[in-house]
Amino acid sequence: MARQTGPFKISGTLGEINFFITKGVGYSRKAGGGFNGFAIRTQDNMKRVRENASEFGHCSRVKKQFRLALLPFLNPRQNKTFHSRMMQVFLQIKALDAVSERGKRRVNSGLQTEKGQQVLRQYEVTPKNPVLYALYKTTAFDWPSQTLRITNFNPAGLKGIKTATHLGVTMGILDFDFDSLESTLAVSPTRFLEVGAGPSSFELVPDLLRPPAHTGIVLLGIRYYEIIANEVYGLETLRGLQILEVHGL
Repeated sequence: MARQTGPFKISGTLGEINFFITKGVGYSRKAGGGFNGFAIRTQDNMKRVRENASEFGHCSRVKKQFRLALLPFLNPRQNKTFHSRMMQVFLQIKALDAVSERGKRRVNSGLQTEKGQQVLRQYEVTPKNPVLYALYKTTAFDWPSQTLRITNFNPAGLKGIKTATHLGVTMGILDFDFDSLESTLAVSPTRFLEVGAGPSSFELVPDLLRPPAHTGIVLLGIRYYEIIANEVYGLETLRGLQILEVHGL
């Protein structure tokens, strides 16, 4: 590999030479070498590469559909690490599949283990948020009634948004099929808490009650609002989402 010289840097292939630019520095090297698609698909020594690629592709599809299922709770613009962190979670859960052969390990099988469910519960969907954390510590969820109880939550003193008048709290129950990647989401009415108000206790129940047919995931979401008279304006910043419970079948 050699550096390009001269006032202009180019990228691409010319004849048998590859030209590319890395961090503003131009390089060139002879084209060819490495692994091609045919070798990866056919050669025995590429078996591990094929296995990893198959499992990675599966986790990527799971991540895409899981992210889409969570969109009602998320800011339309996620931070730079959002996708990579979610991908790492599903790769970790997939690796807990002890019944499938390598190359065919799946997230759903990993979630049948206590460890897999623990990994998903501990996953921080959105960056750490002191308001969401304080709220999470006051929660208790009951599966038979699908009721989330919040006891003595005090939003006073927690940093929010200057224009916000209320904090909205919502609970959702996501029924996610990690095989077909289909899902349904039942959401509770949003409870509005006045910013600066004292402690309060309340319950959240989804509008539609039905037991999960696949993997049940309880979600706790917060969002700030500005309420003027009877007009409600949702604010996109400082939205938060926490996974409370994972119920595998």
